[in-house]
Amino acid sequence: MNRLDIVGLGAWSPTFVSWQAFCTGLQTGTWSTDTVLQPDLIPPRERRRAPQLVKMAVEVMNQACTMANIRPDDVAVIFSSAMGDMQITDYMCRALAETPKLISPTRFHNSVHNAAPGYWSITTGTFTPASAVSAYEYTPSMAFLEAAIQVVEENTPVVLVTQEIAAPLPLLDTCPSEHPFSAAFLMTPPGFSESATCSLEFSVLQEAADWPALAPMFDDDFRSNFGARLLPLLTAIASDQSAVDLRFPISDGSCLAISRLPQRGNSD
Repeated sequence: MNRLDIVGLGAWSPTFVSWQAFCTGLQTGTWSTDTVLQPDLIPPRERRRAPQLVKMAVEVMNQACTMANIRPDDVAVIFSSAMGDMQITDYMCRALAETPKLISPTRFHNSVHNAAPGYWSITTGTFTPASAVSAYEYTPSMAFLEAAIQVVEENTPVVLVTQEIAAPLPLLDTCPSEHPFSAAFLMTPPGFSESATCSLEFSVLQEAADWPALAPMFDDDFRSNFGARLLPLLTAIASDQSAVDLRFPISDGSCLAISRLPQRGNSD
């Protein structure tokens, strides 16, 4: 078993704008409808050109770093999305079929899967590694595993982003995401920070597993959003559940097992 700490978290969707709003919504059952996405870290000129996928990622990563009091240029990045910017993919396909000479250079530039970590690297001035992961429905669990391994093997903080935007109609059958969702987990080696939110233990098991069920309040909006498949872990952390033992598939016959460790100073 391998261990890591979660020291910062970020969250954004049409019903919560931050990790704090997510936690408040869980406690009160009241969710916001005023969720304008304006990540302050991106300069205004670039922010106007940035697509939603990029804004979501930068927003939640910045939230996680702020919560952890860790400089954004001191963390490695694992960005994950099953299908990337599906709105731009739809636009590109239509433009290539109808007016190929009129493709927007800005949208073409933003169409690559690593656009979000690219914006992050530029705006923070970081030289730390940044990777973009895609593994279709297994994307969030594979990305969590990749980030966790980097934390353990490189002994360095890593921020993981798991997200998906709403799919345009032509792509709904391929990726049936109807509501955007983004979350960030800032992971560090054990003891890196004295103010860790929680400590986790993880391992890979050679056994099949079903995706953990979403809380009823999230089921309608995020059931089909691949990026939201780590929501049960996010919910468990927000609810301060002491006993967490979750399984996330990483293939048809294997899974990522994640459990929560007792807080330091408590007896096992």
